[in-house]
Amino acid sequence: MKPEQQRIAIAEACGWELKTRRAIGYGGETNAIQYYWSKNECVGELPDYLNDFNAMHEAEQTLWQKDWASRHDFVDKLARILNPTHGHYLQSGLDLLDATAAERAEAFLRTINKWEETKL
Repeated sequence: MKPEQQRIAIAEACGWELKTRRAIGYGGETNAIQYYWSKNECVGELPDYLNDFNAMHEAEQTLWQKDWASRHDFVDKLARILNPTHGHYLQSGLDLLDATAAERAEAFLRTINKWEETKL
């Protein structure tokens, strides 16, 4: 998946929604449409999940609140990303702590079955 696709998929899983509104110009409403992201009526930029550990931590916590058991699947997916040959069998907990935000994002998307392989 491309980075922006990953960012959007994680945001949507965390409750962000893409909304539209008519643009307002100097003379009032125009025919132009503006797109914006909203979560719980708060408008803003999507978090940078692939580069921000705090944003990724919040995404993981959102998932755990919805489905506590998904933590085990997430850890398994993350271990397989870090060590594709042996997965979690040879992966220590300390190694998992070294995972980048991007690796955690991939594991998150694989856990919720939203990961798509990049087409060449």
